[in-house]
Amino acid sequence: MGLQTVLFDFDGTIADTLPVSFKAFNYVFNKYDKRNLTDKEIMQLFGPIEDVIIRNQLHNQEKVEYAIEDFYDQYEKGHQREFERLADIQNMLDAMKELDMNLGIITGKSRRSLTLSLEILNLYDYFDVTISGDEVKAPKPNPEGIQKALNLLHNVPSDAVFIGDSQADMAAGDAANVITIAAQWFSTIQSANFEARPSHICKTIPDLIKLVKKYKYGNVVIKDGKPK
Repeated sequence: MGLQTVLFDFDGTIADTLPVSFKAFNYVFNKYDKRNLTDKEIMQLFGPIEDVIIRNQLHNQEKVEYAIEDFYDQYEKGHQREFERLADIQNMLDAMKELDMNLGIITGKSRRSLTLSLEILNLYDYFDVTISGDEVKAPKPNPEGIQKALNLLHNVPSDAVFIGDSQADMAAGDAANVITIAAQWFSTIQSANFEARPSHICKTIPDLIKLVKKYKYGNVVIKDGKPK
């Protein structure tokens, strides 16, 4: 039947929101703990949703609830900027819809931050299913989110590809037995090298569209169980 579903990570894949998250986390840790973390140090905390990261990492535990609200306030304010390649992403999603693809998001973000970003960036209505980090028991690299999305869409792994920018994304896709595509079209990405080797790496959005079309129409050669 060919490809039916395209699943995406969010941060660093659908939107360049990583810098917004870094700034919001740093605001909180600086305000309540008087400490500054590098972007790399913050990235190493990723996995749990934002609320859990703050609960686990904030030294000033008496102020945790205030810190969480401050994070979301700063995260929302961080959207008052021009987003890299947003028009290209919207055109890409339009192209996917023209191909009659189911579209989904599997992210470690909280439902609160995901909805906020999707609504502000006018991307919400593109997606048939969205799975946030607080809607799974185990975050990526566990495949639960991908499997949950496929179940909701009544798809099997051979119907889908998963696109992300991190090692955890590639490992999750590999564990879910779907084709994996590493996204490297934003200035800020989570991983440049992968232990779980992706099926493909796309450095531009047009390259992704071409690749999805090949899968849609059965033009990808499979050798030894892997795409070539």
